[in-house]
Amino acid sequence: MGTIADLSRAEEFLDKGELKEAKSRAASLCRALYETEDKDKVLGWRTGEHSVMQLKEIRRKAEEIRREADVFVIVGVGGSNQAARAVIEALPVKEGPKIMYLGNTLSPYTIKKTLEVMEGKSVYIDVIAKNFETLEPGSHFRILRQWMERRYGKEDMARRITVTGTRGSRLEEIAGENGYLFLEFPVPVGGRYSAFTPVGLLPIAAAGLDVEAYLAGMEAARKDCQENWEDNPAVRYAAVRQLLYRRGYDIEMMVSFEPRYGFFAKWWVQLFGESEGKGKKGIFPATSIYSEDLHSIGQYMQDGRRNLIETFLSAKEPGASVVVEPCPDYGDRFDYLDNMDFARINQAAEEATWEAHLKGGVPCIRFQVDKVCERSFGELYYYFMAACAVSGQLMGVNPFDQEGVEEYKRSMFGALGK
Repeated sequence: MGTIADLSRAEEFLDKGELKEAKSRAASLCRALYETEDKDKVLGWRTGEHSVMQLKEIRRKAEEIRREADVFVIVGVGGSNQAARAVIEALPVKEGPKIMYLGNTLSPYTIKKTLEVMEGKSVYIDVIAKNFETLEPGSHFRILRQWMERRYGKEDMARRITVTGTRGSRLEEIAGENGYLFLEFPVPVGGRYSAFTPVGLLPIAAAGLDVEAYLAGMEAARKDCQENWEDNPAVRYAAVRQLLYRRGYDIEMMVSFEPRYGFFAKWWVQLFGESEGKGKKGIFPATSIYSEDLHSIGQYMQDGRRNLIETFLSAKEPGASVVVEPCPDYGDRFDYLDNMDFARINQAAEEATWEAHLKGGVPCIRFQVDKVCERSFGELYYYFMAACAVSGQLMGVNPFDQEGVEEYKRSMFGALGK
């Protein structure tokens, strides 16, 4: 298995008897995930059977987009674009369309600037909305549709638009009425759990990334969680973070010395924030990218309130080599770095931070993969989704609903006269 979860140093903050009991309960919940009938229609993400759909259509459309588009706009908010965006931003390819994102803001400035970039370009869009009631993607679809109507004939425009939603929704009706490709957003999969559905698969394929490797990572992690339910990264992580929470550690910071994980961390924040922040409970999820944030948030991590958990995400292979060459005539006093690769420098900074924060009283956890690639993203997404499902239940909340989000929507729609 490529993903390694090191929780040993965080476990030092916990009572061994309590930890054994928590792991046993977490294991039972993990086992139940795969043995329980999905009566509430929220567990479709567990296997590819109810999540991985329409691969033939996805591959065909992705090839067309890569061949003919200058710009591919992904229209979605939250879980409808974050998983795909994290992979695309971390693993850019040299050829293919420029990937842009709308449906995730109400800023007129951002919308206007995106439309300006699209001018004179061959544009394709994918509108992702599970129930097609969310304001941001719905309003942006109208803007984009009107923009495209002014530039393309009806048939040409139709082939440039893909919509991803649930069967029976108004979005599916619009696709049928206008000849758009319709991809299914499976009903039993929530947005933040949709990384392995057409929601994530078309954008990843259109970006020229390896969908097969990505799904292989998912399947490897799924098999580990289902067959090794007593002891896998998801179970151990869920048990440890929930015991820490009971001891007053109510903020968890996901950090990485690899900036390529910046959007993955945002996905993680949504997954746990939306899943666990209920009933006045929950670990507050936050994120920092080191080493830049060590010069700001690092001070708080070292000497601030001791209610923090720090979860490191790292890769063994750095992905590049940059060596500091000697410069004896300049006198910059950095000669101690002569002939040193930045991979070593970055690793040294990570290990020093790990040790310093542990000594400062912060329980530290580390998830490590072999390298930043499609397969490791597949593994990480699945492990964290399974961990979130178990962790939420350990906390006593439903990790699959989001009533708090719906409350702000009701207020906003009222203010807008809906």
